[in-house]
Formats: sequence, structure tokens, C-alpha cells
Amino acid sequence: MLRALMLRLLCCLSVSLLLAVSMSRAQSPGPSGDPPVLPLDEAIRTALKDNRQLQSTLLDVAKSQQATAELGASRYPRFSTAVLSGMTLNPMHFTIPEGAIGTIPGIGSLPAKNEDFSAARRVTALIHASAAQPLSQLYKIGLGLRASRIGEEFARENLRQKRQETAQQVRDAYYQIAQTQAQLASAETSLRYLTELGALMERRLSEEAVLKSDLLSVRAKASQQRYQLATLRDGIESQKEAFNRLLGRDIATAFSVEPLPLPDLEELDLPVARAKALEQRPEIRKAKLQLEKTELDIRRERAEYLPDLSLQLTYLTFANVNFAPQNMSSAGVLFEWQPFDWGQKRHKIEQLRSTARQADLARTDAGQQVQIEVGAEYRKLAEARALLEAQTAEQEAEREKLRVLMRRYEEKAALTADVLQQQAALAQADSQLSQALAGFWTARADFHRALGEE
Repeated sequence: MLRALMLRLLCCLSVSLLLAVSMSRAQSPGPSGDPPVLPLDEAIRTALKDNRQLQSTLLDVAKSQQATAELGASRYPRFSTAVLSGMTLNPMHFTIPEGAIGTIPGIGSLPAKNEDFSAARRVTALIHASAAQPLSQLYKIGLGLRASRIGEEFARENLRQKRQETAQQVRDAYYQIAQTQAQLASAETSLRYLTELGALMERRLSEEAVLKSDLLSVRAKASQQRYQLATLRDGIESQKEAFNRLLGRDIATAFSVEPLPLPDLEELDLPVARAKALEQRPEIRKAKLQLEKTELDIRRERAEYLPDLSLQLTYLTFANVNFAPQNMSSAGVLFEWQPFDWGQKRHKIEQLRSTARQADLARTDAGQQVQIEVGAEYRKLAEARALLEAQTAEQEAEREKLRVLMRRYEEKAALTADVLQQQAALAQADSQLSQALAGFWTARADFHRALGEE
């Protein structure tokens, strides 16, 4: 009976561990109480829609659009109105001395004698209204609008980069949970059958069919397995809470993940991958936009040499003031120009030219940095694939060793301790294979992120 249980243990462990690293397939919700399976594609879609940091970056795009609209409104006439109303605190009283205005031949001095004037306290008002249409400034405003639209594009590239980073974070976290989930399933299976084996050996010990040291070894293995199981359960709960936060939903949302699929062999070669990255990476596009914006800034600073010319209409009225005109209006041209600035504009242009050269250098360097990153991730992916192949071969070797040892155990040519030790070696090989599989998919996700893909 002990031999049959050991054979059953071997078969069940092998099947469960193979399932943990097998190809993913569509899964229907389990029995009542089981968490629903969350596919990776659905998790990425949820994060791209509800992630809070991503939503904040999206608001930056909306802010840049409003900034462009605000600048565009400056092309239209500007209306302003000012009303000054008040009352003197003390009555007004003043004297105009004789001849203060002057002397007119044939008439004499004005005034002919000292004249006293008094004004009672009353409310007066000054109303000023104007409308000004920019003319020469329209060229400067146009340059500013082009620069602002570049800012919009820059914000969109930031958003695209944030989307890529968020999708990458979701993949990394998903693969970690899948790895922990596979380890948890393996640990539960091992504990279940170690418990059954311990109960059977207790009965066999009373019959003196096994050694007490073998029973103690099984109990020690079961205790270690319980500790590992508790650690894995705590770890996966923390991982799931962080994953729910990444997806922008309640951290208590229950879910499970699909097993990691086996890799395919279809990958881009390095030259094609680098060309694709140079075309898609947001960093390259942002470097180009920065250079374009700096060149526009130079043109805008040169435009400051031009005078400001506006068409202006003005209206002025005095309310409750008898000695002043009641209504005055004028239409004309407002000309403003600063012909001498002691070299300020010239120095500013030289600064911007240096900034443009820096932007050009940054663009070239960004292209090379992207190519280096793609090459590094490409090599890491190849290394991860090689490691996966090595761990697969090692798992097969350990499984074959356990099969041979079980046959020797049936023939009473091997001890229970040897079987348990080999079973632990197989479990270790399966764990390393699970880690290698998760490492491969993480490296593959890093490679596709380096290409500029979501």
C-alpha cells in the first residue's frame, strides 16, 4: 500500500506541476467561491482605462489643448472697460488769481480779479472703454500657436509612453502572480500527499514495517511545506492587492490568473527590431518635437524686433461733471516699439541657438540609446529562452531520476529518505522551471516595450 501511495504521489505531482507550466487555454469560472480568471489582455485594457496615474497624464493632454485654445483667443479684438466712481471727502474750494490765465490785448487780464470757486460734494464717475485688434502681433501669435501645438504633441507622446509603461507594469505583475500561483498549486499538492504519506507511515510504524526516522522525515517535510504554503499565500495576496491598485479598481477584488503559456519561436531579428523601435518609441518623437520647438522659440524671439501695431477704438465719458466734455471717442492706430534693448534680444537668441544644438545632440543620443536598449533586451530574451530550455531539460532529468528511484524502491533497493530527497529535487526543478518561464515572458515583454509597443 505504501508503494502504491508513492506511485500515486509521483504521478499527481508530475501532472500538477506540468499543468502549472503548460500552455494557457480558455477557462470557465470555477465552482461557487472560486475567484474568476482574469486574462492578461483584459487586465491590460482595464489598466489603460482606469489606472489613476494614466488618467492624470491624460488630463495633461487636455490642459495642453486648453492652453492652445487660450493662446488662439488672443488673435481676436481685446475689449476692456474701466469705471472710476467716487465722491470727495471735503468740499472743493480754490481761487484763481487775477491774470493767472493770461492777458488779452483790448480785454485785459484774465481773470480781471481774484475768482473764488466752490464745488459741493457729489458723486462723479469716469468711464473708459476700448477695443484693440492686434495687427503685427498676429505673426508672433501664429508662432506661439505652432509652439503650443508642439506642446500638445509632446503631451500626447508622454501619454503614449505612460501607456506603454503601464502595460509593461501589468505584464510584469501578472507574470509574477502566475508564477506564485503555480508555486502555490505545487505546494498544496505536495502538502496533501505528504500528509497522506505521514498518516500511512504512522500505521505502518505500529506494524514495524517502516523506521521511525522515516516518519519523522516525512513530518519535517510536511511542516516545511506548510510554512512555504503560508508564505506563498501571504505573498500572492499582497501581489493581488498591488495588482488591483495598478488596474485602478478595489484592492479587495478577487481574481486568479491564467497559467503562463509555453513560448513560441517567432521573434524579430535585431536590425528589424531596432528600425521598428526608432519609428515607434516615444522618446525619439519627443526629442524631435523638442528640437522643433526650440527652433520655433528662436523665430519667436526674432519676431520681438518687430513693432507692435494695433487698431484701437476708445470711448471716454465723465458722469456728473459739468465743466468737462460728456463724451469723447477716438479711433486710430497704437504703435509700440522698443528700438534699443542693449543687446537683450540678441543674447536671448544666442541662448536659444545653444539650446537648439543641445536638442539636436539629445535627439541623436536618444536614437543610439534606444538602439542599445533594444539590443540589450534582445539578448536578454535570447538568454531567457536558453535558460528555459535548460530548466526544461533539468526537470525531465529529475523526473526520470525519481521514476528510476521509485522502481528501485519497489524492489526494496532504495530507502524512503532517498525517495523524499529526489521528490524534493524534482519540486525544486519544477520551481526553477516556473521561474524560468516567468522570466522568459518578462524578458519578452521588456523587449516589446523597447520596441515601443503597448
